[in-house]
Amino acid sequence: KEKNLFVVGDVKQSIYGFRGANPDNFISKKDRYIPVAEAKDNQPKKIVLGNNFRSRKGVCDFVKFFFENTMSRENGGLDYNFEEALIPSAVFPENSEKCAELHIITNGENSETAVKYEAGYITEYIKRKMAEEPFIREGEIFRFCNSFAFYI
Repeated sequence: KEKNLFVVGDVKQSIYGFRGANPDNFISKKDRYIPVAEAKDNQPKKIVLGNNFRSRKGVCDFVKFFFENTMSRENGGLDYNFEEALIPSAVFPENSEKCAELHIITNGENSETAVKYEAGYITEYIKRKMAEEPFIREGEIFRFCNSFAFYI
């Protein structure tokens, strides 16, 4: 009866439909529950944890732009709104690298050849990125720029 229920998740990352998961279970609660600052003691509440400590502002801005223009209740089951948006909250050293790329692979065929081409393209991209010099230093550890790529 949802008296003592605690739910954590991000429906945008709900990829387990193939295992029988139903994102609508999460969405229905998210839609019904009241933001904690507005709810009375006896009402179900939600706390939105929107702060992102993993990605640069440019990555969060790109994701926000892309999802605001593509994700809706009709297309994906969820409106991308202020509750879904990533809030960049980590501090990263400045650099001149781009933080996001959009690669559109167009091939009208849904064939084995098209799948192999896409897989090869992504493989070569990863190889190129791995061959680059890391340029973010955290103590004695070097890592790559927080880049993000969409493949459609």
